[in-house]
Formats: sequence, C-alpha cells, structure tokens
Amino acid sequence: MSEDYEILPTVLVIHPSGYTEFLDADLSSMTSREIESLIYGENLEIVHSSEHLDRITKDCDLEKNLVMCFAKKSLTEDFEENYAGSILYDSDAEVRGPIIIALEDNEHNISSFENEEDIENVFEAIDDLTGILRRETDDDGRYDPWA
Repeated sequence: MSEDYEILPTVLVIHPSGYTEFLDADLSSMTSREIESLIYGENLEIVHSSEHLDRITKDCDLEKNLVMCFAKKSLTEDFEENYAGSILYDSDAEVRGPIIIALEDNEHNISSFENEEDIENVFEAIDDLTGILRRETDDDGRYDPWA
C-alpha cells in the first residue's frame, strides 16, 4: 500500500497539446471569474458527470466525484480542440482550450485535490484513456542555478 501525502490544493490543467500542469489552486475559495482566468476564458462550463469521468472516479476510488471545467469562450484567441477534454466530455460537442480537472462533493461544491495519490492516479487514468498527456518531470529536488 502506498503512502498518501497531503499537498497544497491542486488541480490538473490539461492544455490542447496534452501538456498537463499540476497547478496550485484552491477552487473552493475562488469565484467563477478566477477559475476562468486559470484557463484564459469566460462562460465556465462544468461537466458534472460523463461515462469516463464517472469510471475514473470509481477506478481511482475517489471520495468525491471527478469534474471537468472549460471555458466556452476564449479571452485571447480561438482555442484549439482539446482532445482529452472532448473524450472526457463524452458528447458530440467538441471541447476547446485548456480544461481543469477537479473534484466536487454530492452538493456540487467544487474543490481541488488535496493528496498526491489521488491526483497522480487521475493523471495516469486520463493518460491511459487518451494516450496524449505529458508533463515536465525533470525536478529531482536539487538546486538548479539556471532555473
């Protein structure tokens, strides 16, 4: 059995390219506008349930439900299609731009991940489903004078 380490409130931000950030953000204390600013858009759409989100929630044995947030409208330029988002949405609609993967309780209160095992398991499950996720993992904990 692996250790489950607490982390700062963190969400997954998956960009259209597949690049995935583990972003420190406490969604439970943020307004919709603040959440929208994380993904450079407006008119926040929250996907509370889909076949894939529900299955990953169950497979990862999460205490809360997995949700996906995306902006319907870009603030800067046209968004590219987000392949991972479109798959997770499980709809005929195309998801564009960055998406946020977070949690919500049964009363639809959105929150961030607060332990490392859950967020890592969700990242791996989404990557297993889509095959496109990537992130920079070159941090070995040593001081880097060039960083």
